[in-house]
Amino acid sequence: MEILVAFVFAMIAQIFYKKVGLNFKSIFKGVAERLFLTIALVHDLTSALTFFSALKLATRLKHKEADDEHNKFNDYYLMGNLASVTVAILYVYVYKNFDAIPLFYKLSH
Repeated sequence: MEILVAFVFAMIAQIFYKKVGLNFKSIFKGVAERLFLTIALVHDLTSALTFFSALKLATRLKHKEADDEHNKFNDYYLMGNLASVTVAILYVYVYKNFDAIPLFYKLSH
């Protein structure tokens, strides 16, 4: 699943920045973010979402772009973070309800 997510995010980045290719540093950071969020949420540490948001905000404060690039980056940044958190929540849902999901139940029994 993470490979699919990485390629989807890479395609979205190419649309926003008009660059071709994969940025493996960004892919690794995204995987690490989702891993952190998934582990925290599996253990019901919902305060990790606040911590994650604070970290993301702190790293974002140092970026400086021209006005046009600033809006593009903010849109990409917001959508990327929302998608990353959503994917982590989906992972936790699947993990906690694995046997309740018919497809996964059939695969495991």
